[in-house]
Amino acid sequence: MWRIYKRMNKQKFQNARQAMIDSQIHPMGVMSETLLEAFDIVPRERFVPEEIQGVSYCDEDIDIGGGRYLMEPSVLARLIEAANLQKDHVVLTVGSGAGYSAAILSLLVSTVVALEKEDIFINQAQAVWDDLGYCNIVGLSGELTQGAPKAAPYDFIIFNGAVSSVPEAIKAQLKIGGSIFALIKTAQQTVAKATGIKHIKEGVFSDHVLFDAGTPYLQGFEPKKEFVF
Repeated sequence: MWRIYKRMNKQKFQNARQAMIDSQIHPMGVMSETLLEAFDIVPRERFVPEEIQGVSYCDEDIDIGGGRYLMEPSVLARLIEAANLQKDHVVLTVGSGAGYSAAILSLLVSTVVALEKEDIFINQAQAVWDDLGYCNIVGLSGELTQGAPKAAPYDFIIFNGAVSSVPEAIKAQLKIGGSIFALIKTAQQTVAKATGIKHIKEGVFSDHVLFDAGTPYLQGFEPKKEFVF
C-alpha cells in the first residue's frame, strides 16, 4: 500500500510540474526546450519543507524560512533564458537557499557555484543534490555581498531574490562577455526590475531592463536605511 501511495504522490507532482510549464512558464514567452526540460526534470517539491510541498508549484515566491524564498518559477525561467547559457559555462548563484535554482542550472552548464551565508542551507541543499545525482554543483559558504572570488570568473551570475543594487565586488567576478541577471529594486521602487548587466570590457558594463517582478529582497541586499537627523 505504501508503495502505491508513493507512486501516486510522485505522479501528482509530475503532473504539477507539467502544469507549471504549460500554464506559468511557457505562456511568459520561455521557449528554450532544454530549459523547459530542466524545469520538468527537477522536482521542485524536494526543495521546500515537507509540510508545504503541496504548494511547491504555485506561481509565486515560496517562503522556505531563514529569509530565503524559492523564486517564482516564471521569473526564474525568464532570467535564465535571457542569459543564453552554454554547456561549458560556470555559473554563480548568490543566496542559493534550498538549492532549487542551482539544480535547474546544473542541467544546463558545466559547473554551478552555490553561495550561501549559513552552512545549514548548504548542508540541506547538498543532501538533496546528492540524492538527485546533481554532481556538478559546488556549495560554498561566505558573505553573500562579497560573492565567491576564489572560484571566479563566472560566465553568469544570478541572485535568488531582489537586490537594491549589485555590489561592485560581485561585478568584478564576471568574465568579459559574461552577464549578471538581477532583480533590482531600489528603496523608491515598489517592484523589482529584472536587469541584465553585461561585462563589455575590463571594468565596463552595460545594462538593460527586461521585465518587472514582485520578488522579495534577498536577505542582506535590502536598501540601506538612511540616517535622518
